Amino acid sequence: MGLLQNLAAIAIRNKVMSNLRANCPEAVKHELETLLANKEAVGIIQQFVTDAMKTGGKIQAEAVTTLPFPADIQQLLADTPKLVTYLVLAARMAGKK
Repeated sequence: MGLLQNLAAIAIRNKVMSNLRANCPEAVKHELETLLANKEAVGIIQQFVTDAMKTGGKIQAEAVTTLPFPADIQQLLADTPKLVTYLVLAARMAGKK
């Protein structure tokens, strides 16, 4: 990736993270911050949403929970189904913009 592509990717990632934080239900804010602190997990989610938007695929909780996240993030999502629901809803909304 070139410098401009890297800068664009960083800007998009920061905007996505900001939107997720701004609209997050209080009940899962701590868990969301744990997820967002993991750059690998954020990249996986970003790629998943981008691919779904390109192909017109549906974004569903089952698909999110089967993504190749690091073990600690897989456990976080398994323990916090409300976070998965929030991520799915946020991804669907992003796909409509």
